[in-house]
Amino acid sequence: MTTVKITGVPFDQLVPDIQEALNDALAGTLALQQGALGEANPKDSGRMASSWFIGHNTPRRDTRPEDWGTKAVRKTIDGKSTIVTPGSKTYEQEEYTSKITFDGTWYISNNVPYAQPVCLLGGYPRSWGGSAPESIPKDWFSAIANQTGAVFTRQFNKVKP
Repeated sequence: MTTVKITGVPFDQLVPDIQEALNDALAGTLALQQGALGEANPKDSGRMASSWFIGHNTPRRDTRPEDWGTKAVRKTIDGKSTIVTPGSKTYEQEEYTSKITFDGTWYISNNVPYAQPVCLLGGYPRSWGGSAPESIPKDWFSAIANQTGAVFTRQFNKVKP
Protein backbone atom coordinates (compact mmCIF):
# COMPACT_ATOMS: atom_id res chain seq x y z
CA MET A 1 0.00 0.00 0.00
CA THR A 2 1.17 3.53 -0.83
CA THR A 3 -0.27 6.42 1.09
CA VAL A 4 0.20 10.12 1.46
CA LYS A 5 -0.35 11.40 4.94
CA ILE A 6 -1.38 15.02 5.43
CA THR A 7 -1.57 16.33 8.93
CA GLY A 8 -3.25 19.64 9.44
CA VAL A 9 -2.67 22.19 12.10
CA PRO A 10 -5.50 22.72 14.56
CA PHE A 11 -7.41 25.86 13.63
CA ASP A 12 -6.87 27.50 17.02
CA GLN A 13 -3.08 27.25 16.46
CA LEU A 14 -3.28 28.58 12.93
CA VAL A 15 -5.33 31.69 13.66
CA PRO A 16 -2.70 33.45 15.84
CA ASP A 17 -0.06 32.91 13.14
CA ILE A 18 -2.30 34.36 10.45
CA GLN A 19 -3.27 37.26 12.73
CA GLU A 20 0.37 38.07 13.43
CA ALA A 21 1.20 37.91 9.70
CA LEU A 22 -1.68 40.29 8.95
CA ASN A 23 -0.52 42.63 11.76
CA ASP A 24 3.03 42.68 10.39
CA ALA A 25 1.86 43.23 6.81
CA LEU A 26 -0.39 46.10 7.86
CA ALA A 27 2.35 47.73 9.96
CA GLY A 28 4.76 47.53 7.02
CA THR A 29 2.17 48.91 4.62
CA LEU A 30 1.28 51.88 6.82
CA ALA A 31 4.94 52.80 7.38
CA LEU A 32 5.81 52.45 3.68
CA GLN A 33 2.79 54.45 2.50
CA GLN A 34 3.32 57.18 5.11
CA GLY A 35 6.95 57.45 3.99
CA ALA A 36 6.03 57.44 0.30
CA LEU A 37 3.52 60.27 0.83
CA GLY A 38 6.03 62.36 2.77
CA GLU A 39 8.83 61.78 0.27
CA ALA A 40 6.71 62.50 -2.81
CA ASN A 41 4.86 65.44 -1.25
CA PRO A 42 5.86 68.75 -2.86
CA LYS A 43 8.02 70.61 -0.35
CA ASP A 44 8.55 74.24 0.46
CA SER A 45 9.12 74.43 4.21
CA GLY A 46 8.39 70.69 4.58
CA ARG A 47 5.43 71.26 6.92
CA MET A 48 2.91 69.38 4.77
CA ALA A 49 5.33 66.54 3.93
CA SER A 50 6.00 66.07 7.66
CA SER A 51 2.30 66.18 8.60
CA TRP A 52 1.28 62.69 7.40
CA PHE A 53 0.10 60.92 10.56
CA ILE A 54 -1.19 57.38 11.15
CA GLY A 55 -4.42 57.02 13.12
CA HIS A 56 -6.46 54.01 14.27
CA ASN A 57 -10.26 54.13 13.93
CA THR A 58 -10.17 57.88 13.42
CA PRO A 59 -7.93 60.13 11.31
CA ARG A 60 -5.33 62.08 13.28
CA ARG A 61 -5.99 65.82 13.33
CA ASP A 62 -2.42 66.90 14.13
CA THR A 63 -0.27 69.13 11.95
CA ARG A 64 3.26 70.38 12.29
CA PRO A 65 3.43 73.97 13.59
CA GLU A 66 3.08 76.85 11.14
CA ASP A 67 6.70 77.85 11.69
CA TRP A 68 7.94 74.37 10.65
CA GLY A 69 11.01 74.87 8.48
CA THR A 70 11.69 77.97 6.43
CA LYS A 71 9.47 78.89 3.50
CA ALA A 72 10.95 79.85 0.17
CA VAL A 73 11.31 83.51 -0.63
CA ARG A 74 9.63 84.30 -3.95
CA LYS A 75 9.52 87.31 -6.18
CA THR A 76 7.07 87.97 -9.01
CA ILE A 77 8.92 88.63 -12.25
CA ASP A 78 6.87 89.27 -15.41
CA GLY A 79 3.76 87.97 -13.63
CA LYS A 80 5.43 84.67 -12.72
CA SER A 81 6.46 83.65 -9.21
CA THR A 82 10.16 82.87 -9.06
CA ILE A 83 12.04 81.40 -6.11
CA VAL A 84 14.74 83.76 -4.88
CA THR A 85 15.75 81.67 -1.84
CA PRO A 86 14.62 78.01 -1.60
CA GLY A 87 12.71 76.79 1.44
CA SER A 88 14.31 74.48 3.97
CA LYS A 89 12.21 71.46 2.85
CA THR A 90 12.49 70.03 6.38
CA TYR A 91 11.02 66.52 6.30
CA GLU A 92 10.55 64.24 9.29
CA GLN A 93 8.32 61.17 9.32
CA GLU A 94 6.61 60.60 12.66
CA GLU A 95 6.82 56.97 13.69
CA TYR A 96 3.60 55.38 14.93
CA THR A 97 4.58 53.90 18.29
CA SER A 98 1.52 51.86 19.32
CA LYS A 99 1.07 48.25 18.20
CA ILE A 100 -0.56 47.99 14.80
CA THR A 101 -3.16 45.25 14.60
CA PHE A 102 -5.30 44.07 11.72
CA ASP A 103 -8.56 45.35 13.15
CA GLY A 104 -10.62 48.49 12.81
CA THR A 105 -9.88 51.17 10.26
CA TRP A 106 -6.47 52.73 9.75
CA TYR A 107 -5.82 56.19 8.31
CA ILE A 108 -2.85 58.13 7.01
CA SER A 109 -4.06 61.71 7.13
CA ASN A 110 -2.76 65.21 6.63
CA ASN A 111 -4.53 68.23 8.10
CA VAL A 112 -2.59 71.26 6.97
CA PRO A 113 -5.19 73.65 5.51
CA TYR A 114 -3.91 73.23 1.94
CA ALA A 115 -3.53 69.40 1.99
CA GLN A 116 -6.75 68.61 0.12
CA PRO A 117 -6.20 71.05 -2.76
CA VAL A 118 -2.55 69.99 -3.10
CA CYS A 119 -3.33 66.24 -3.00
CA LEU A 120 -6.54 66.07 -4.94
CA LEU A 121 -6.94 69.19 -7.04
CA GLY A 122 -3.42 70.23 -7.99
CA GLY A 123 -4.07 73.60 -6.32
CA TYR A 124 -0.94 74.87 -4.66
CA PRO A 125 -0.64 77.69 -2.12
CA ARG A 126 0.37 81.12 -3.35
CA SER A 127 3.51 80.80 -1.23
CA TRP A 128 4.51 77.95 -3.58
CA GLY A 129 3.95 80.11 -6.62
CA GLY A 130 0.58 78.49 -7.32
CA SER A 131 2.02 75.27 -8.73
CA ALA A 132 4.15 72.27 -7.85
CA PRO A 133 7.74 72.03 -8.99
CA GLU A 134 7.97 70.45 -12.47
CA SER A 135 9.71 67.43 -10.93
CA ILE A 136 6.50 66.50 -9.04
CA PRO A 137 3.95 64.54 -11.10
CA LYS A 138 0.43 66.00 -10.88
CA ASP A 139 -0.98 62.64 -9.77
CA TRP A 140 1.66 61.99 -7.07
CA PHE A 141 -0.96 61.47 -4.34
CA SER A 142 -3.36 59.18 -6.23
CA ALA A 143 -0.44 57.16 -7.63
CA ILE A 144 0.66 56.34 -4.07
CA ALA A 145 -2.84 55.87 -2.66
CA ASN A 146 -3.80 53.52 -5.49
CA GLN A 147 -0.81 51.28 -4.73
CA THR A 148 -1.84 50.55 -1.13
CA GLY A 149 -3.40 47.16 -1.94
CA ALA A 150 -0.33 46.05 -3.89
CA VAL A 151 2.00 47.24 -1.11
CA PHE A 152 -0.05 45.28 1.45
CA THR A 153 0.10 42.13 -0.72
CA ARG A 154 3.90 42.43 -1.02
CA GLN A 155 4.22 42.96 2.74
CA PHE A 156 1.95 39.99 3.51
CA ASN A 157 3.89 37.76 1.13
CA LYS A 158 7.06 38.58 3.07
CA VAL A 159 5.60 37.47 6.41
CA LYS A 160 2.76 35.05 5.66
CA PRO A 161 2.84 31.91 7.82
